[in-house]
Amino acid sequence: MRKDTIGSIVWLILSTLCMSVVMAADKKDCDYWPVGMVFVGLTDQGWQTYGVLQAGQPPQLLAIPSETRTPILSLAEKTVFYIDEAAQVSAFSLSDKQAITLLSPSIDASYAQPEIDENNHALYVVQLKQGKSVDTDIVKLNLATQQTTPVITQRSAQFESHLSAPWLYYSHVHCVLGCGHIIQEIWRYHTVSSQAEQVTLLNTISRQPAVDQDNQWLYFSSNVAGNYHIYRQSLTQHHAQPEPLTQGAVTDRSPAPYQDTLYFIRQQVGQVALMCRTQQGKLYSLPLPKGITQLRDLEV
Repeated sequence: MRKDTIGSIVWLILSTLCMSVVMAADKKDCDYWPVGMVFVGLTDQGWQTYGVLQAGQPPQLLAIPSETRTPILSLAEKTVFYIDEAAQVSAFSLSDKQAITLLSPSIDASYAQPEIDENNHALYVVQLKQGKSVDTDIVKLNLATQQTTPVITQRSAQFESHLSAPWLYYSHVHCVLGCGHIIQEIWRYHTVSSQAEQVTLLNTISRQPAVDQDNQWLYFSSNVAGNYHIYRQSLTQHHAQPEPLTQGAVTDRSPAPYQDTLYFIRQQVGQVALMCRTQQGKLYSLPLPKGITQLRDLEV
């Protein structure tokens, strides 16, 4: 056998081994459950809340005595904040397993989508005027005094606040009637200067903002390509364009970045999956607790 042929075979073997090592290390990122992850899953017992309370341990059922909507798991507060079945802003203590009501709906306002501000012992909450989603504000609830303060009061509606200090990200509805389709973009509000600015400009629906721990990337779900896919956009480059991270005939939502890994929910015909995307762009489906047939409200 010629030396160049032997060399090619050796190179091929070594390349294959190296690729296998890289892929194994890559997948290992998705074998780790990030502490603080929370989501709601549908089982025969109804919608139930699951959380990762210890790093690396699989999600466990949280004994919250209510169906939760958009729960947020605060490890610093040792509490899950959520909207309960009575549309109240509620808190469930992981220490004493007790639930309390923080805000109750009224004729003037109802509430949705809490976001924790652990450094200031507060919650950001979407306030729906007269209980309608066409006109909303984002208010700040002081957990010590139970007092609320308006924060985002733009015209129309704002939803899905996500705090990445000093910025509060949220989705703002620009147009519903007269433009042929709903236009919803991502904005952010500087919590020190009180100045707001638009971040995305896709003229479609862009929602569910989430930011990585280094404040380098904004992740969101958008239907700019038809189906809802996950996009990311640089927060350090001026006029940066969003890049798609997923594609295909799927519905991808609830992006949740953690270190170099991205988690999200994928809906396909007849099935749902909790997905993990590695830094190299590989996608893996994670094993769900037994009995779950639907997913919503993923957060990390």
